[in-house]
Amino acid sequence: MSWSVRRLPILVAAMVILLSAGIAAQADLLVKDGDRVVFLGDSITQQRIYTRYVMDYFALRYPELHVTFRNAGVGGDTAVGAIERLHKDVLDIRPNVVTICFGMNDAGYKAFDRERYETYTAAMTVLLAELKGAQAKVALLTPGPVDPDRGESWLDWNVYNDVLRRYAEGVKELAARKGAAFADSRSLLLDVQTRAKKDDPKFTMIPDAIHPSAPGQALMAYALLKALGCDRQPSGLAIDARTGKVTADRCEVEGLQVSEDQVRFDRRDDALPTYLDPEVAAIFKYAPMLTELNRYPFAVSGLAPGKWQLTVAGTEAGTFFAEELGKGVDLAPLPGPWQALATVVNDLVEDQESIYLQKRELNGIFSWIATPPPEAEVEKLALMKKLDEAVGVRERAWADRVSASTWEWRLARVP
Repeated sequence: MSWSVRRLPILVAAMVILLSAGIAAQADLLVKDGDRVVFLGDSITQQRIYTRYVMDYFALRYPELHVTFRNAGVGGDTAVGAIERLHKDVLDIRPNVVTICFGMNDAGYKAFDRERYETYTAAMTVLLAELKGAQAKVALLTPGPVDPDRGESWLDWNVYNDVLRRYAEGVKELAARKGAAFADSRSLLLDVQTRAKKDDPKFTMIPDAIHPSAPGQALMAYALLKALGCDRQPSGLAIDARTGKVTADRCEVEGLQVSEDQVRFDRRDDALPTYLDPEVAAIFKYAPMLTELNRYPFAVSGLAPGKWQLTVAGTEAGTFFAEELGKGVDLAPLPGPWQALATVVNDLVEDQESIYLQKRELNGIFSWIATPPPEAEVEKLALMKKLDEAVGVRERAWADRVSASTWEWRLARVP
């Protein structure tokens, strides 16, 4: 599904503003063409959910950027542990951008301990220094909150939330001091969790008290995307049916035909709605991610009064009154080839992350997984190379699918 669940009125005049905003966002984007991005973290990163959403967004929203992503999450890890594996899991693949998310395990699941905290901040400082030495840009995420209603009795989870607050404050201070990008995922998740529980005391997006499910991970992705400088919306289009004037925001329109009862054209977009799992809809009303990151505006003014049916690439997107279309509608939540494409891209991204995880397991990055004996070293290296090739196949596949997204649009008056 896309990042929206309702229509949002978009004024035709806003198209020029959206185009200018898109240009500004590109200038400030931390990730550049040709970059390799590594997600470094613990089991919350190894879950491969917020990372997948970030990858989906880049694949669909910045298809002109050739960016590759690698997940370096390890369950149970800490900032100290990340130092030990930094070269093997991060520096050896020569990243341009590294995102770091630690703190949940570092705090030890106990009351605040000054020595543990200083060990954490010292290790995070070392990670930043090592990455700076490798000329990699860094974005720091705070540790998230826990859900006290889902925690077992061995820990006072409300107290631990306050401990995590102090760790998050340390991350913010470190980012400011070292000039790193900063994503305050903790505050965002805690705010949504608090307000959602007021509406429904049974609500949770952290079902085991520690690891966010898809809604919480979507908020993490949103916070990280903003920290990376991402605010590009999907492409937008406005048509004046009276004059045939087209105002296109990062899309191309060809073969426009306008009659009393029909508007037809072919359209290719440079930026498309992204993907989120269906269960994420539970938190849309508590966070601005829809309006800020996933509006797909379409407007047609000058139509005859009455109802008009929109069909794109053979899929009926919806039926609208002429007045609605004149003001503009948000197509992101509606049926259309953009949703089918987003699902295909997400499946390829999910497959890529799973294959890369298999390569890391084979390379012995997880101490609890048996690795082949020395006698099998040649075969192991050959398999790792094959897995790398499979990762590349998936990356090229989603890029090819997105670049081929030219669709026929028909707007027909309903009798």
